[in-house]
Amino acid sequence: MKGFLLSIVALILTVSLLLLAALFLPALLRKSQAEAVAGALAPTVILDAGHGGRDGGATARDGTPEKELNLDVTLKLAALLRAAGYHVVLTRDADYALGEGAPVGKRKQADLAGRLALMKAQENALFISIHMNTYPGESCRGTQIWYAPAYETAKTLAADLQTAVKAHLQPENHRKVKAATSAIYLLHRATCPAILIECGFLTNPQESALLCTPDYRMALALVIFEAAAKNFQAGTCRN
Repeated sequence: MKGFLLSIVALILTVSLLLLAALFLPALLRKSQAEAVAGALAPTVILDAGHGGRDGGATARDGTPEKELNLDVTLKLAALLRAAGYHVVLTRDADYALGEGAPVGKRKQADLAGRLALMKAQENALFISIHMNTYPGESCRGTQIWYAPAYETAKTLAADLQTAVKAHLQPENHRKVKAATSAIYLLHRATCPAILIECGFLTNPQESALLCTPDYRMALALVIFEAAAKNFQAGTCRN
């Protein structure tokens, strides 16, 4: 019975993914490409796959480390943005951390500092960090988005993305976007509009299973792309 239910979920995800792509991807690509041809100054998009290297992050129920899920969503999103004509910079494109050469005990800080340096090096940029969430209990689920409090445009993008997630993937998700505190190093020190997306809870059995499904991660990338492209066209992501 469990295998049958998982097969049904996989089928539903596949159909939903195809519908998502058919509904908005062609139109968004045409609009984005037309904007690029017209010479519009869309921002450079910095995509940040959380964790990496020795830092695996959290762990899914099936043993998959968070760092792998973050990177997969990030690479899928990068491909969509590049196909639409946007300039994309990745903080990492494989399984490594930016602070691996630092002394033991200082690697995490060096990694975060390296990501911040990449952010500072880009002009007219938008920063999107991809993560997975956890909680001591199993009941919590749903995408949660944080934004850099210094940028109203980041709050707008976060809200649009949260709305898109609810509309396309998680109709039961009633979470509100939140301003990052000093605990979120990169967003608190952001030098451009920045958001951090907690794609879902690896501690929730059902959501963890979904997040370990390539089709669902592709659906997440499509929804993020939709919200980002909408904001690019409206000019709300510019500094």
